[in-house]
Order: sequence, then C-alpha cells, then structure tokens
Amino acid sequence: MRKELRLWAERLAERAREARLTFPPVLFEEVGPEEMAMLAAYGGFPRRYPHWRWGSEYLRYRETYRYGLGRIYELVVNTLPVQAYLLRGNTLLAQKVVMAHVYAHADFFQNNLAFKPIPKDMLSEMAHHAAYVERAMERHGARSVEEFLDMALSLENLIDPHAPYVQRPLGEEEKEAPKRLPVRPYLDPYVNPPPEPPKEAEEGASPKPLPPRPTRDILGFLAQHAPLAPWQKGILEILREESLYFAPQAATKILNEGWATYWHTKLLLPLLAPEEAVEFAEMQANLLAPHGLNPYRLGYHLLKEVEERWDKGRFGPEYEALPLGERLRYERPTGEGRKKLFQVRTVYTDLNFLEEFLTPEFALRRGLVSPEDLPRFAEAKKALLFRLTNLGYPIVELLDANHQNRGELLLAHAYEGVELDLRKTKAVLENLHRLWGRPVHLKTVVGGKETLLSAP
Repeated sequence: MRKELRLWAERLAERAREARLTFPPVLFEEVGPEEMAMLAAYGGFPRRYPHWRWGSEYLRYRETYRYGLGRIYELVVNTLPVQAYLLRGNTLLAQKVVMAHVYAHADFFQNNLAFKPIPKDMLSEMAHHAAYVERAMERHGARSVEEFLDMALSLENLIDPHAPYVQRPLGEEEKEAPKRLPVRPYLDPYVNPPPEPPKEAEEGASPKPLPPRPTRDILGFLAQHAPLAPWQKGILEILREESLYFAPQAATKILNEGWATYWHTKLLLPLLAPEEAVEFAEMQANLLAPHGLNPYRLGYHLLKEVEERWDKGRFGPEYEALPLGERLRYERPTGEGRKKLFQVRTVYTDLNFLEEFLTPEFALRRGLVSPEDLPRFAEAKKALLFRLTNLGYPIVELLDANHQNRGELLLAHAYEGVELDLRKTKAVLENLHRLWGRPVHLKTVVGGKETLLSAP
C-alpha cells in the first residue's frame, strides 16, 4: 500500500480507537478492477473451490464496472486479521472513506454477538476447501464432482442459522457415542470412520427416531446420514460450514452497513479539506440514495434516530403515548445516545433492530412512507420483517428420516401466509431425492390448502 494511504490508515485507526471502537489488526491491500471483481465473486476470499458460479459472478461484477454501471468501493472480510481491499485508481478521499468504513465493520465483526462463534481463520479454511474439491476432481472426475456440486448447492440454505449459538442436551445415543478426534467436519469420515453396524437388531427393540427431534439443519443431517461416498459427504460439510460462516453477515446487513456509514461520517468530517467537501457530499448522497431497500440508508438513518431519541430522553411508553405536539416539553439532553448505539451494535441483528426502532414517525420523517400510506405502515413493516426472517429463506424442518417405516424423508414448511415457489421447491425436492436415494415428502400449503409435495 502506498505510503500516503498507510499514513491515513494509521491516522483513521487512531481516531476510531479514540471514539471507543475496538477491532483487531486490519490489513489493507490495493487491487485493480479485474482482481476486485474476482475477489467480490469469491465473497472476498482469494481462493474458493472451483465452480462455474464464481465465473458467472466475476463476469457480472467486471461488466458492471466496465460499462460504468457501478464500482465496488468496499470489500472487507471477517477474518483475523481483518482483510480489506481498496480499488486502485480511486481518489484519495474515496480511499479514506473506505478505510474509515472498514474500521467500523471490523469493530462490528468483533463485538456483535452474532459473530462470536464464527471462526476467524476462514482465509486458510477456504483454501483447504478448494484443495479438497480439487483432489476430489482428480480422483473421481471433474464432471462428476461438478454435477454433485450443482446438486448440493441447491440445498446450501437448508441449514439452521442458529446452530452455532445453541447448546442442546445430548440424547442417549449421542452420550454413548465413542470419543472422536477433533477435525474439520469434511475430514471426519476419514479420521473417525463410523463403527460397523450391528449384524442383527435386538429382538423386540423399538427403532429410535431419526432425527431425535425435528431439525432445520438438513444439510448437516444429509452429510451424516445420506448414503453417499466420503468425498460427497465432505463437500456437503464444506457447503454447510461456509453457509454458517456467511449467515451472520446476511442477518446484520442493514445494521452493519448503517454502523459503518455512521462511523465513517463521524471520523472523516472533521478531517475534510475544503476542496474535499463537495466530493464527500456526492459520495454520501450516492451511498444514501433512496432506491429500493438500501441497507446503508436505512441503517444509518435509523441509528441516527436511536442516538437522537436517547440523547433527548425520547423513549419509553409514557413518551410514546404523548401526542406529537406535547413531546418537546419532555425532551432533555441526557448524553445517552452514543452509549445506546454501542449497545445496539453489540446485541441486535436486523430483525430486532427494525422491529424495535422502525416506527411510523421515523418512516414519515425520512420519507419512507407518505402521509396517505401511513395506515398501511404496519402491514409493510410486517412484510419487511418477514423478508429478514431466516435470512430470507423459507423455514423447513426435517421431521422424520424413516417416514412410514420406509426410509423416506418427511419435511415440513413453516407456512406463515406466503406460499413456496413451486418450481424451485420441486427442483430442491428432486435433488434431495437424488442425495437420499429414497422418496422425499414436504408438508406445505398450496392454494390455501395443506398439501404433501413428493419426489419422485
């Protein structure tokens, strides 16, 4: 990195720490547009397992930049140390904005509770995953591995995003399991091979339910129990591990980007030279433009709202019950706004952040709704929160892996007023059938009626 950028990185890091942001070391690297497009396609990692999806994403990012439709200003990876990339050719001010933005992201990664159980060594782990898939291609043929990856990737969202945070009591079968050497899940079949099954079931024994309790971790269940080759189970574990790594980022997109935007504004405004003011205003206007669900705009303005409410004591049921015209008499500066922001950064995700703080008054002030649409605000907010539940994917549980005592899978969709996309659902069920080797059934609602979809 150029000396001038390095000096600014040190200066901004010092200002961030003075503002009570806490973060691990951050490594900045300047890259060109082609390399930035490749890194963005790989999710910020320089090496991923080989698959055509990365090439497709790379072309999309490259063409977007080439035709002036957009550029990637920030790319930061939740690792230790934090890895961040700067686009070579940006103005000095743009690089300063990105660096201040990145320090706030690094603070969020380190302190938000959703990221606590997430491993920080994923740079090396992603490289191990790539090497594993490449060896599988050498041994079993590139085409067969690619076909299996295509099938498995359609199931990558069938995980339990809460799994890293929940310690469930072990069942009897799990308590009696032999000790296993601690290794990465995709290596487990090689290091800890399963014991030989008993030759004959005990007379009169009743079969134990499988799974012991309904589970949303369908991908993990398949990796453990599906009749697959060890290399195929390893690939399922790899997809599951990577999905769980990215899950907290999807669950905090609005809050995380709002936090980073709030802090790059606070850290940089006092340092702007007069000739930089117009450029910064243009960058900020583009970043906070009201197009669709802009996480930067919504997160930033909602955090400002929280800070203002707590600084003026504008919170609590007594205050909320007052008419708008009478609230000013009860507002007194308290200095609690910044303290509340740090609490929000630590314990909230997008779902409870919007549930608690996205009020009709805020939406009206920020132009999110017009006065005539205000009666429909509650309905619109409910729809938005639904989109954020379970990372935006339908909630599906595996109920029984021995449905009707025939070794078939029985799943259930948690229907909450929105029906499944039948085309996608049928494709997923077909791929589940191919992996499991027996019929697969899904309870859901179609056309307002309870329905059982099956494959084949």
